[in-house]
This record gives sequence, C-alpha cells and structure tokens, in this order.
Amino acid sequence: MNKSLLTSLFSILTCLLLINFSPNAFSQDGADNKQEIEENQSPLVQEDDAPEALNEIVDENKTQKQITSEDSSESASESTKSDDNSETSAEDESVVRISKVKIEGAKVVTNQQIEQVIGTEFPSIRFWVKKPVFDEEVLKDDMVRIQRLYANNGYYDTKATYETKYNKDETRVEIKIDIEEGEPIILTDIDLTFEGDLTPELKKQITDAVPLEVDKTFSPNGYQQTKGVISELLSNKGYPKSEIEGEALVNRREKWARAKFVVKPGLIYKFGVIKVEGNENVASYIIEREAEFKQCKIENEAVIEKCETFSLSKVNQTQANIFQLGLFRSVVIDPVYDDEKQLVDIAIVVKERKQGSVKIGGGFGTEDKLRGQVIWTQRNFFGGGRRLEVAGKFSFITQRIETSVIQPFIAGKNSELSGTLNFQRDDVPSFKGRSFLTTVALTKGFWEHYSVFSSLNVQFSRIVDSATRTPEERSRENFFLTFINLGFERDTTDNVLNPTRGTVVSTGLESSFTALGSDVNYLKGTIELRGYKKYRNIVFAKKFTIGVIQPFGSTQTLDVPIFKRFFAGGSTSMRGFPFQKLGPLDDNNDPLGGNSLLVGSFEVRYPIYGDFGGVTFLDYGNVYTEEWSFDLADIKYAPGVGLRYDTLIGPVRFDVGYALNPEPGIRRIQFFISIGQAF
Repeated sequence: MNKSLLTSLFSILTCLLLINFSPNAFSQDGADNKQEIEENQSPLVQEDDAPEALNEIVDENKTQKQITSEDSSESASESTKSDDNSETSAEDESVVRISKVKIEGAKVVTNQQIEQVIGTEFPSIRFWVKKPVFDEEVLKDDMVRIQRLYANNGYYDTKATYETKYNKDETRVEIKIDIEEGEPIILTDIDLTFEGDLTPELKKQITDAVPLEVDKTFSPNGYQQTKGVISELLSNKGYPKSEIEGEALVNRREKWARAKFVVKPGLIYKFGVIKVEGNENVASYIIEREAEFKQCKIENEAVIEKCETFSLSKVNQTQANIFQLGLFRSVVIDPVYDDEKQLVDIAIVVKERKQGSVKIGGGFGTEDKLRGQVIWTQRNFFGGGRRLEVAGKFSFITQRIETSVIQPFIAGKNSELSGTLNFQRDDVPSFKGRSFLTTVALTKGFWEHYSVFSSLNVQFSRIVDSATRTPEERSRENFFLTFINLGFERDTTDNVLNPTRGTVVSTGLESSFTALGSDVNYLKGTIELRGYKKYRNIVFAKKFTIGVIQPFGSTQTLDVPIFKRFFAGGSTSMRGFPFQKLGPLDDNNDPLGGNSLLVGSFEVRYPIYGDFGGVTFLDYGNVYTEEWSFDLADIKYAPGVGLRYDTLIGPVRFDVGYALNPEPGIRRIQFFISIGQAF
C-alpha cells in the first residue's frame, strides 16, 4: 500500500473522529428528534365496522398521544439509566446490548422513517461508539409505533412483529422486525364547499391544490395536509384568518374513505405600514427596503383600495431577506391586524449582532493538503449596510490575501457591488507564480432562481516556473491583463451543499483586449449544466461542461497565459486523473492546459447506513490544445466509487477513480479526499 493511500485513509479516520467527538451528545439529539416525531403521530384506529369521523378519531387520540409520549419517555429514561449503570459497573453482565436491527417487509414507508419513530436505537457502525442497551418493553411499544406510522399513511391493518436472537452468553442481541403492510384505505369521494365571496379563479386554484386524490390511498397525513395547503394558499391571497373545517369517514372493513372540507375564508386584508424596533446602529430604511411588499400609509379610505393584498409568503420572505443581510442575530416579524380597516401592519423586531467578527477555519484535501483561512468582517461599514472583509487563505498549493468592500442593494433587492484587492501565490502542477488582481463586480438576482453578474478586472502576474512547449513560452514571465467577465445562472436546486433535486445552468464569458491595455486578445466562454433527481433515497446526478478560448488579433493559440487555460483532472472534474493532468502534458508529465474543454460526469448517490452513503460514478472528457478542437475519439473515461459521511458543513468525501484509457505515465487508480459533493 503506497504512502498516498495510507495518508488518505488516515485523513478519513481523522475527519470522522473530529466530527463525532461527542457521540453521547449526538445520540441525545437523535433521541429528541424521535420523541418529537412520535408525539405528532395519530394513533391507530381500533374499530373495524361502521364508518367513523376522522375529527372524532383525532380527538380520541390526543389523550392516547400524551400517554404514549409519557410511556416512551419513561422507557427512554429507564434505558438511559441502564446504560449509565453499565458504564459505572463494568461487571454487570445482565446488560444486553443490540448488535443488529433488521427490518423486513417495509415498502410503503422507508426503513429510515421507521428508525425515526421507534424508541429502539440502531447500533452505530462506528466501532468506537458503544452498542445501545436493549429494552424489550420499548421494542414492544415500537410495534405499536410502527402500526401508527402506517395508519398515518393510510394502512390501518398493518401488523408489526419482532424476533430476537441472543448470543451464547446473552450479552448481545440481534433484532428482526417483520412488517405485513396489508391493504390501504382508498378515497372514493371529496366534497369541497366554499363559503364567503371567493373569485372563481381562487376556487379553482384551491381545488387544483388539494393533495388528496379520488381512487388513491387515503391517509390522516394527507387529510391534515389538505387543510394546511388550503389555509396556506388563502393566507397568500389576502385571507390570513381563514378556517378550514373538515370531516372524513373511514370504513376499515371495506377499505374506503370519504372526505369533506368546508372553506371559510373570512375577511380579506391588505398591507399597512412597517414598524421597525430594536435597531440601534442600522438605519431603519436598510431593513424596510428588504420588504417583498409595498407598505401603505393610509390617508383616507380611497387609499386602502390601492394597498397591496396581504400575503403571508411575502412576510416570510421579507424576514429571510433581512436575516440574510448578516447584520442581525434575530429577526421577528409580527403581523398586527386591524379588522375594522382590514389592514395588516408589519412589526419588525431585530436584535443586532456584533459589527465585527473573526472566523477561523481549516480543512484537508488530497490536492491542497492542509488548508486554513482567517476572515475578519466589519458589518455596516460606515453605514449603508455595506461590509468590509479581509481574508487570508492558505494551503500547500495556494496562498491568498484578499480585501473586499461589498455594498448591498446597489440595484434593488438581491444585488450588490463589490470591490476586491487580491494578492495570490500559486504552486500548482502547471505553474508557479504570483499575481495581483483588482476587481469591481456587480451581481443581481431576480425571479428567485436567476442571477447575472459582470466584472471589470485588472491583473498583473509573474510566472516563476511553468510547463511549456516552446522557447517563446519559456521567455514570457510577466503578464498584464485587463478583462471583463459576464455571466448568467439559473439554479433550482434544493440544497447548496448537498443537492438532491433541481438543475443548474451557468454560462460565463471572459474577454481580454489589447485596446484596454492587456497583453493578449482572447474570448473565453464556458457553459455548465448540472441536474439532480431523487428517487426514494437514491439521487441521480449529472454534470456537463464545455469551454473554448478563442484568441484573436495578434494573439496566437500558445500566447494565452497558462493561468487562463483550461485544466481538468482531480477531485471535482475527472477522478481517474491527478489534479490538472487530464489533457496535454510536457516531457516531464506536467500539465500544459488547453484552449478547449469537454468534461462530464454521472453519479448515483445512495445511503449505506446512518450518516454514511455511497457513490458510483463515471467521469469522462478531455482538454485539447487548439480552440474548437473537440475530438470525441480521444475522450477519456474514469469509473469509480466513493464513500460519503454527512456533516453540518457538507459530506466528507472519499473517492477512488480508475482511468480506463490514461496517458502514458499516469497511474490508473487515483484517491481523493475532500468536503462537499464532487458537484
């Protein structure tokens, strides 16, 4: 086993140890989550005969839920006490610990959903975490919890049983849970009645939004969800005080249900004025301008008619906008209703955070080894909501010092203007050098998922050492560039760190002109497409990137600076090749980069156990010297597998890639460790 593999495995173990430094605290959080979910479950209906009203069932279940909650708490408490006693008395051989839990027969709900609602704890695959204590009384209660879970999903006749298998000295037990799901309750009819003065368009919107469907499975969860969906829709259309009454008849013997809903919208409201409290250093207008609605100052009754219709979603988005400014520790919004005028004033109460802060971080990656950063931030810098950031970022391949001033709201909501000074040293496989860069950038987001950006950049770079093809390339050490960046992005993904659904389309164009004082003329364009689709617990992900650098005027192909060329290979692009080493190489196997890029990837991401997940991937692509010189016959391929461990800052990632058709001198197998998904 080579040194890099040993280093990789040691780093994974170190990351996991650091992340799970307090296993007891982690287990406690899990217990709390289970308790909360358990208390929200509706109990199983016991009657078999006549139809029954769901609202009566829910009322009956309130008492049962409280009793069940207390019982589980006591069981959990007893279990904890047993665990404590086992720790204080190592010789207590009466303690039985769980070595394995297996669930069979679950199709409608996932094993993960079952694990969340039961009180029996699953053993961890982390060898340093002690196996959980077995309590058969808790396990018996778990069978009822599982049946309740199924009842909430429309399966009232589910049966859950268990088997236990002890080792010879009865200190370890394996648990097998068998589930017979049975047949679901089918919804045969929905009766939706409207009271009050609602427009036909709004009635149709409500009808179309109802999640329950005739001839599909009926469940208490779906019934309650329907009431919530109608209430939320009305709250966003000016009816924040609506009432949704409902009743459901369920016949367990014949497996049918009927649902009835009565919609009472109440009064229609409009937005009034905004009142800000708690701000000491931040001006009120900075808070008010983040509102997603126009406040309405009332002078006479005629003005009320022109006020904007109330929307709860706009209130919630306003709260998010204010919090994202980074100026406040908390943001509380309280709608104040005036029933006489049918207006809603918005009271915003904030608590300011310290204007100055320092963040220190560190990490490890296969390519840059150890890395660290220190960021000092001064918020509300000279007022106006702007901020000053001074950052130092250091790794084995890059060291950077950067100062930025950011002015938000320069072009309305979701916009900012930034000015940045950057000094950087690079020691990457393709070159060693130093650069000084100054940038003025404007970004603007719109329509929720879209954003555009532009920047003017002036850069001076000195290349100390680089991979070259010709003496002319080796003779060029200094570069002065003036270039403009333009970009567009559409992002509909559900999570920045670990997306499971949605797509990303991003384009970028960089242009350098000698007319602006630059040493070279070129246009550099890139298009990147990413997509994510989730099926049950499996995520299918794909990425495709294409790029071209087109020199023009007196600039030739090899005149494009090496630090502006395309490179591929490494933990995020082509995992069967070392960092930057996909594409043209010199006689020493150092990367030369190219003017054309085509790379892509397919991934299947799946759970393994607990916070551990796996990945199977296929990367493909290449880098080409000439512009527009895509040769599909020269595409390289690299299948591989990976391991993921979910953390609050993203998944810790370990990937193994295998190059099917590498260049001479490139090792076929590559190992990578990093944080975050590959894309």
